Amino acid sequence: MLKLGLVARIIMIVAVALFVIQLAAFAAAQLKPNTSLDPEISPAMQVKSAIRLLDAIPPETQPLAVRALNANGLALSLIDAPLPGQKDDASNLTLTDKLAREFAAIALGNRYFNMRSLPERPQGWFSVGAPDRIVEVSIGVAGGKVAVFRLPDTPTVRLRGVPVGLMAGVLGMLVAVIAIAAVARETRPLTRLSRTVNSIGNGLQPVDIPERGACELRMLIRAINAMQLRIAALVNNRTLIIGAISHDLRTYLTRFRLRMEMMPDTPHRDRAIADVEAMQRLVEDALGFARSTVVPDGKIIVDLDVAVCSHVAERQDASDLVAFSPFGQPLAVTMPQTALVRVLDNLIDNALRYGGCAEVGVEHRGDQGAIIVGDRGPGIPTERRKEVLEPFVRLEESRNRDLGGSGLGLAIVRQILDAHGGALCLEDREGGGLNAVVLLPLAATERKAA
Repeated sequence: MLKLGLVARIIMIVAVALFVIQLAAFAAAQLKPNTSLDPEISPAMQVKSAIRLLDAIPPETQPLAVRALNANGLALSLIDAPLPGQKDDASNLTLTDKLAREFAAIALGNRYFNMRSLPERPQGWFSVGAPDRIVEVSIGVAGGKVAVFRLPDTPTVRLRGVPVGLMAGVLGMLVAVIAIAAVARETRPLTRLSRTVNSIGNGLQPVDIPERGACELRMLIRAINAMQLRIAALVNNRTLIIGAISHDLRTYLTRFRLRMEMMPDTPHRDRAIADVEAMQRLVEDALGFARSTVVPDGKIIVDLDVAVCSHVAERQDASDLVAFSPFGQPLAVTMPQTALVRVLDNLIDNALRYGGCAEVGVEHRGDQGAIIVGDRGPGIPTERRKEVLEPFVRLEESRNRDLGGSGLGLAIVRQILDAHGGALCLEDREGGGLNAVVLLPLAATERKAA
């Protein structure tokens, strides 16, 4: 039950309820005493008693006895006996009827006996106790008359000729299907809400969820929308605070650096300037991380091949430490140019810092565009690849930021990609090293073409 959805659980509950109802009805039918097995009130005993009574009274009083017996629930009538030469047509008799005649002849002697089954179709909209079949038993009695008994066989309750039990079962199944369909319709907004809430964490901007469904569900959606606005306000306030602090610190560090330059040239002065530069780099990284949480309103469709190629060309110097392998055809993605530049800068800087050179390429992977930034450095252990995407996490444990950086580069990349529906994957590179794969959603026109 833990892995079943809400609709599946309701279907299972309804099915179990129907099964329990049928089981209870079956048990009640089994526990109900079977009065037909009582020899004192069985149809055969009633017929035998009625024949004895009609044989024991004079012929002129037999009609009165028939009326009295019918008043007690026995369907009996008296008719004239057939002519001596007249015989019933036995061609349509079943084996059961023939055996019944033989046994009756043994028990009744030369007395007239006949038995046949009559199909019964109840009349009217509602018939209680209407049998599926009527067994007509004719037995000769004293006075030259024949007593005709109509005995019911398998009495049921019928509605327009159909057993009520069958109609109740079909109606119950129909009601169950309608109920399940109604529940599925009512729970559809809840399913849509769960999918929307699951996608909220993929970006930084609030997702407006339309208020639909029952009143309780509408209240829940309204609360989630308000919660998103509050979270976005908290993130924006945090971003403004970090940005303001970083900006002010950068101003004071620049002023401090200028004053340090005016001091006499001593070893302590050089160390102090190096510390100021390290602090300034840390402040720049913090400011870049704060800016990465700000998502621009407009998304610009970029030709990925041209955009990456132009940025690599800007970074290229005489040493040719950054190589580019173009895709060869236009590939449009939904990514602003400024955000793409910041992603490439951080990944290329990491590749140069740890591998000495960077190899950049563009690919088309399924319904996404991919940028691969590879290096021949020591790589990142598999168990720590998720950890290094968090802010201020470095594989180099020393305090020398020239060796390990500030620990914000990959965190900034992940923040930017999350805000634009992208993803960052770290993979082992064939021959050694690491591939940082940036996956970006294709533009709508590109998806249609694919």
